[in-house]
Amino acid sequence: RIIRKKRSVGLIPKVDETIRREALDETVLRIQTELDEAKVTLPFCAFNGGRDAWVDVGNKRVGVQVLQSYLGVPAEETLHIGDQFLNTGNDFAARSVCPCVWITSPEETTYILKSILRLAGVPLMMMAAGEEKVTKDRTADDGKGTEKKVDFEEAGRRSSRLVMDVYTGEYIRKMPN
Repeated sequence: RIIRKKRSVGLIPKVDETIRREALDETVLRIQTELDEAKVTLPFCAFNGGRDAWVDVGNKRVGVQVLQSYLGVPAEETLHIGDQFLNTGNDFAARSVCPCVWITSPEETTYILKSILRLAGVPLMMMAAGEEKVTKDRTADDGKGTEKKVDFEEAGRRSSRLVMDVYTGEYIRKMPN
């Protein structure tokens, strides 16, 4: 099945079917070759999504560079965290513009981010069972007199309320609080 979005095209399996990893990789490599031979100058990303294959206009290199420019953050102070760094993955292009960490699960991403924040001196808010929010004793100042706090429980609660269709990007239902 082919799905077309505004800035991408995807090959996805039919309901109750799977596409083998090797077939997805071959699809991506053939698309990359065709686009390279056609001398396409528009940045693109052809990647194996694990269950599907996609070709997107743009790539994570461009996205990281735009964020670096917008935020005024140099490459050496930028970190890209991703799980697809092989040449058939969507994180591959980011390797050329900043340091990267290759993770294997969302839990590992959370661990890496919490470790970075802890090392930066940012206190992490925690929820004690049946109690109000409790913060660690220390706080961090950003140099402008603003206290920095991260509440991972609240962020998790907010992100779990909406469910997104992984193929269309549309929200398909709201979950109860």
